[in-house]
Amino acid sequence: MDPTVTRIPARNRAASTREDKNPFSRKLRVAAYARVSTEEDEQEQSYEAQIKHFTEFIQSNPEWEFVEMYADEKSGTQAKKRPNFMRMIEDCRAGKIDYLLAKSISRWARNTLDALTYIRELKDLRIPIYFEKENINTMDQNNEMLLTILSSFAQQESQSISENTKLGIWYRMKEGHGRLNTSKFLGLELGDKPGTYVINPEQAEVARRIYREFLDGYSPAMIAEHLESEGIPTASGSGTWYASTVTRILVNEKYCGDMILQKYYVPDFLTHKTVKNTGKKEKFFVANHHDPIVPREVWSQVQDEVVRRGNLKNDPTKIRFGSTQALIRRLKCPYCGRPLKRVQRGELVEWRCRYQSGEAKSSRGSKRSACGCRVVLEEDVHDAIVEAFNLLPEFRDELLRQQGALRTGEIKRTTDLLEQTRAAEARMEARLTEADAAGNKDEIEFLKLELAGLEYEEKRIILERADSESIEIQIRFLLELLDEMDGKEIKEREWEPACRKPDEFFRRTRKPTAEGVIVDGDIVAFDNDLVIRYVDEIVVLEDGFEVKFKAGVNVKV
Repeated sequence: MDPTVTRIPARNRAASTREDKNPFSRKLRVAAYARVSTEEDEQEQSYEAQIKHFTEFIQSNPEWEFVEMYADEKSGTQAKKRPNFMRMIEDCRAGKIDYLLAKSISRWARNTLDALTYIRELKDLRIPIYFEKENINTMDQNNEMLLTILSSFAQQESQSISENTKLGIWYRMKEGHGRLNTSKFLGLELGDKPGTYVINPEQAEVARRIYREFLDGYSPAMIAEHLESEGIPTASGSGTWYASTVTRILVNEKYCGDMILQKYYVPDFLTHKTVKNTGKKEKFFVANHHDPIVPREVWSQVQDEVVRRGNLKNDPTKIRFGSTQALIRRLKCPYCGRPLKRVQRGELVEWRCRYQSGEAKSSRGSKRSACGCRVVLEEDVHDAIVEAFNLLPEFRDELLRQQGALRTGEIKRTTDLLEQTRAAEARMEARLTEADAAGNKDEIEFLKLELAGLEYEEKRIILERADSESIEIQIRFLLELLDEMDGKEIKEREWEPACRKPDEFFRRTRKPTAEGVIVDGDIVAFDNDLVIRYVDEIVVLEDGFEVKFKAGVNVKV
């Protein structure tokens, strides 16, 4: 049987549904979109002109109902970063708009994908967009290719602007001019002249305190806890401190007056995602860019201390810097060398080796651990530490002698050796660049091995110097405590805005001992902070304790 075909005539779509019987029986709801790409005066004027033009244009048409003028002052190549643009799209999806106006395709979007995606979505919703400059209505089928081409031109223009901007920034960095976001930097604020920075005295004191407490032996987490408990605000004004915030302050070269430019860069102008510069882009080091908040020598000591603590992180026998209880990981077994464990039974607190037998009793009993370490009462440990502190004045001359020897001997030797090693690295990197340009693969592999060896040697020397510097700093701090026990006071005087010398820094940041701990030149009570700041470890002996101070002094009591 042959099929029978019957033709069904087309009907006016406007009468096909109840909603579309007469779409123009009411006024057409019209909105417009405007944006600018920079904050320059002429662009701001253009932005205001766009708003005024479209508002008056829509309101002057009696057949149109003015919905809203959607506008974004700050531009972006991504539509999602333009809140009013996205709000306009949502209103279109919700059926609040029938018709859209825009100055040009470049004002609509500078990202080809975004431009076409939203044009086509609105087209599916039967919402035309009229681009005034190009005289294009998106509902016209003949304009599809033209829209694609013009959108690509808009994206290319945006890329060109981005590259020109990057080039301008690069030239400024090459001349040593960098920008600092002072709203997120603790201690500096904008100066009277453009591109200059001055010290904010109140914030600078907080930053110096952070450096001092870190050298005192506190962890970034503990420092953050101290600052937050005292209600001290961060650079942004927040009252919440994090360990990561403190760490960033400790390793930031800007605190010693220098600045490294192009630490981060934006590889893709469309995503605007910032990535860390690990060597793919050149950096610029600007020495003495502004007044230092901490002396360069102190900043360098802190960097070495950061490396030293990182090296100790995986050693189970060493101090855990985040411990708020001073005896944790400081009280040691004389036989196995491991830290003792704190055990509390009611009001009685004992410390015992982690390998204790089940029958072990306190030091006033007869039983011992499997390795032979006696169980000790916490109050006995406290008494021993207080006694050890009171014996320290006998070591003053020895501390002064050792401090002088470190400064002129080991610290100077390792510093000179470090400079020589870094100079050799710089020469090796220059040779590697030449070999890479020449395409000499054998030479490149050889130089890479040599450079790796020098980098390993540099880290070894840094750790060696850090150990010596740590002892020298702790001697300085212990001598400060002895002066305090002797009743010596720092003479009050007017400080310079910039803290340039280590002696000035340490005098300014000295933390007094808690009230009631020192009476008539003697330590009369156990103080948790004193132990954290000055004591390295306490070893349980057969008939007493050996208190080992960070300054290198060992006292048996």
